[in-house]
Amino acid sequence: MTSRSSTISQAISAEWGELLEKRHIIAAVRNMEALAAAANSPTKAVCLLFGNPLNIIEILAFLKKQRKFPLVNLDLLTGFSRDVINAEYLASCGAAGIISTHYDVLRAARKHGLITVQRTFALDSSAIDAELRTLSQFMPDAVEILPAVAAPRVVGRLRQTHPQLCVLAGGLISDLKEVEYLLGVGVNAVSVSDSRFWIA
Repeated sequence: MTSRSSTISQAISAEWGELLEKRHIIAAVRNMEALAAAANSPTKAVCLLFGNPLNIIEILAFLKKQRKFPLVNLDLLTGFSRDVINAEYLASCGAAGIISTHYDVLRAARKHGLITVQRTFALDSSAIDAELRTLSQFMPDAVEILPAVAAPRVVGRLRQTHPQLCVLAGGLISDLKEVEYLLGVGVNAVSVSDSRFWIA
């Protein structure tokens, strides 16, 4: 990374750390209507679950103008391969971070100063074992556990070997009590698509 890129990377990392200390809700956005709602909400972090090569620059510019912290789920974008070159492209478009199940993509994203979020589906014990093996090869800035209801069973295992690991949770959240419970068992932040929860 160049000196300028390194400075930008440090600024993004500092903003991410401050965000997680003060705010614990991430708006998961699936379409343009939800994007507008997220822009008008108090929630700072926005996880993009949609987009394509024709609109991603405009979407990211809009979020940055609204002073949001945009995380892009590369695996869910239309028209993008899961190639490492796309991490560089999204960095140039203004993404603050990349979410993916592929650690090679996340490794490339880190080289370009982006926050890295490893998404993992906690389907069974073998899936968690596989995630622990992945963490031994690459340590992301955060791990997102799906569905969120599995997080209480998983967060302890992850923290046994990685005490400082930042843990996010998302999926199948139906009310704010569940959000409060997840935060109480050690989850750092919760990603939700229901705009009623975009309050902090």
